[in-house]
Amino acid sequence: MSSRRTLILIGAVVIGALAAFLTLSYVRGVENRSDEAAQMVEVVVAAGPIAKGSSSDAAIEGQQLVMEKRRQDELPASPVRRFADIQGQVAAVDLGGGEVITASMFVPATALNGSKSANLDKGNVAITITVDEAAGVAGLVQPGDNINILANYCSVTTGGASGGTEGGDACALQRNGAAGSGAVTLGEPSSYLFQGVKVLAVGQSLGQPVAAAPAAEGADPATATTAPPAASPLITVQLPPDQAQLLASLRSASLYLTLNRPDYTPVPIPFTNSLPALPGELGTSPYPAQAASGQ
Repeated sequence: MSSRRTLILIGAVVIGALAAFLTLSYVRGVENRSDEAAQMVEVVVAAGPIAKGSSSDAAIEGQQLVMEKRRQDELPASPVRRFADIQGQVAAVDLGGGEVITASMFVPATALNGSKSANLDKGNVAITITVDEAAGVAGLVQPGDNINILANYCSVTTGGASGGTEGGDACALQRNGAAGSGAVTLGEPSSYLFQGVKVLAVGQSLGQPVAAAPAAEGADPATATTAPPAASPLITVQLPPDQAQLLASLRSASLYLTLNRPDYTPVPIPFTNSLPALPGELGTSPYPAQAASGQ
């Protein structure tokens, strides 16, 4: 009997200890949640009235938008916690002052007025060129890409006569010497007109090419986005006004695009209309840096 009482006593002690532990854990959890709710965090606050359409940059500079501390449990959904998150945007609503700024209160200018001009970097204008599928990198160019633009044209001598063999194609490649050897003259050379140009739009889309073939009636519309690009897509780029003028002046020249890596850096590429020989004839790699490193 004594043994049974001992077991009951031990069980009661264990149950009591477990209950005490669970109670303590619950109380600590409540305290932690209370502390977290009472925690002060920095958020962006409207210090004064801000009219709809006002620039966030101007409001920040004029201290109409300031950083203040607020209790965590008093914040609205999606509060803005740093100026960088709304820089370059405009107010989507009229603000009276005192509001904690949320993500929906400031939006890109295009979302507010529908204007595409806000996508232009300051000091640039948009200009559109037409290139065929081959010259346009097979339709791989997308809005936001970095490209080079080459101009291809017939060379003209100082005397006014076009380069090339007499009585033949004025823009033909010519070789001075025996077949397979000797200097090469390019009657139709290409020059790098611009390097590191930003693509603003393809077709009429600022986000994806619209030069794809339309979907057949009854077909899944999603397949239209994977269709081949049209033969002559419109590529809109942004350039300073004087450079846009130059591009317009060479509109009649054949234009070619090259697609660059995002980290592409323009380098001098001199014009040439003659070569000692074609690179393939010399057995040289078009990637000298890789060849030198053994890659």
